[in-house]
Amino acid sequence: MVVARERPEAGPSGNEWWQTTEKRDPQSKPQHARLDYVEDHQYLHTRSKTFDTEVFLIPSAGLFLAAAGHDSQTGSAIYKWDEGEFRLFQNISTYEAQAWKYFTIGKRSFLVVANSASSEGGEEEYSVIYKWSRRKQKFFRYQRLQTHTAQDWEAFSIQGEAFLAVANHRRDDNNHNIDSVIYKWNPGTKLFEVNQTLLTSGAYDWEAFSVGPYHFLAVANTFDGVTTRLNSTIYVWVAGQFQHFQHITTSGATDWEMFEIGGRVFLAVANGELHTHGSSQYSINSTIYELNMELQTFIRFQDILTHTAVDWEFFTVGTQSFLVVANSYNGTSYSLKSIIYRWQGSEGFVSAHELLTVGCRDWEFFHTSEGSFLIYSSATSVLSKVFRLKTY
Repeated sequence: MVVARERPEAGPSGNEWWQTTEKRDPQSKPQHARLDYVEDHQYLHTRSKTFDTEVFLIPSAGLFLAAAGHDSQTGSAIYKWDEGEFRLFQNISTYEAQAWKYFTIGKRSFLVVANSASSEGGEEEYSVIYKWSRRKQKFFRYQRLQTHTAQDWEAFSIQGEAFLAVANHRRDDNNHNIDSVIYKWNPGTKLFEVNQTLLTSGAYDWEAFSVGPYHFLAVANTFDGVTTRLNSTIYVWVAGQFQHFQHITTSGATDWEMFEIGGRVFLAVANGELHTHGSSQYSINSTIYELNMELQTFIRFQDILTHTAVDWEFFTVGTQSFLVVANSYNGTSYSLKSIIYRWQGSEGFVSAHELLTVGCRDWEFFHTSEGSFLIYSSATSVLSKVFRLKTY
């Protein structure tokens, strides 16, 4: 059911606001296609439990998938799409990797990993940026940045300048209320340097997005050491810094997903575990918010019951819009149905397809000459899975 409820606390307002236009996913199917059903395509055997996947295209090199392996001994694997399947391409040493992010600066291609543990024998934790070598056709270590149980990286650009934001989750002393860091690319040194720090509480995810001329950054705060019921924050770029725009109360939030439909701007939060006063709930609502142009704030649009949701992925097939949720745990089992929801206009998102997943942690949508696909990574097994979206 679509609901319009209380207005969350908003940030600064002005007399002028933005106009938006719908952005069409360049990987979507042609407009005449419609999603019919979803079928198994590939069982991807990974070397360890996988906490995140990142699908990306390197021009003239091909389509790749970086899998964040949790096992420090086996590291993380990069796969290349070959003859309709992902095949092992390169292995990289990582330390309880949580996420990968691909980005470009000019003609340079990079991958950055969020390591949540220190290297063997090391006291400090570092996450690493890797650079693609066009000559050797491999990724090589480029820059190391100190992080604290890093969970996520977000890459974005503002007025032609490149930025990286890391979600620092907690320090070694179990303090979750710490600074996450925004880095800025220095064209002179060709390195990322600290640009700004923002106090976060068990940060798990960053989502960068733009609406008209305005640039935003949303953080999913998961835990402050006492409860998972706390404010996650949306920041807006003002005079060279991110400033508070709006607080939204979340419960163990692990992901923000921004998307547009017909010029309307939405933010979906994956609420995971509600933990307070020593008890926990795993089946709780995740929420979709819509940007109200007149009020200049995000308003609750729709609640969807989820089961330790850890990720949302938005995608389009033709003129149809979809959201798929990663349901990971219901309090007793990791074997659950993750659900694809279809946009139905005034009805909001309605359940369209149920997919059996095990320890589902992340969804990625991608499109190739063979068709449209979804892949999910498993945080409880060494088996991730690719689905093909059949259309008519």
